[in-house]
Amino acid sequence: MAAPMARLFTLSPLPKTPLYYGLQTQSPAVAVAAWCGLHTSAVTHKYPNWKMIKEVKNRKAVKEFAFQRVNINALRKNNILPPELQELADQEIAALPRNSSISQLHKRCMLTSRPRGLVTRWRLSRMVWRHEADYNKLSGIQRAMW
Repeated sequence: MAAPMARLFTLSPLPKTPLYYGLQTQSPAVAVAAWCGLHTSAVTHKYPNWKMIKEVKNRKAVKEFAFQRVNINALRKNNILPPELQELADQEIAALPRNSSISQLHKRCMLTSRPRGLVTRWRLSRMVWRHEADYNKLSGIQRAMW
């Protein structure tokens, strides 16, 4: 049974030009998949909705400004320094983007983007976590039996 399937892919060479012009800008793997009749729609993003995209963007901003924010906060909360320097540090911290503060983040489920009922270790909501655990897709989890 394997030999006829192998012949399907080896007998006819791939066409030199794609079947339609949209494939010319795509990678060769996508072009081959489209030529073989497989699913061709490209994934626009890998997150479930716009809230998760916004959360990822905020996480990147937090990571980018974390070092600056820690240093400026150390200056702000230092009681030995004169108040003028602390006020300058206050102005600098206010000038940073608001979404670069870690308190602005909210943890979300990685599959559904649900903000509540998160099982932190797996970054999944409780319902998704239970479903995955029921079908043995989470390592080290066993359904309770007594």
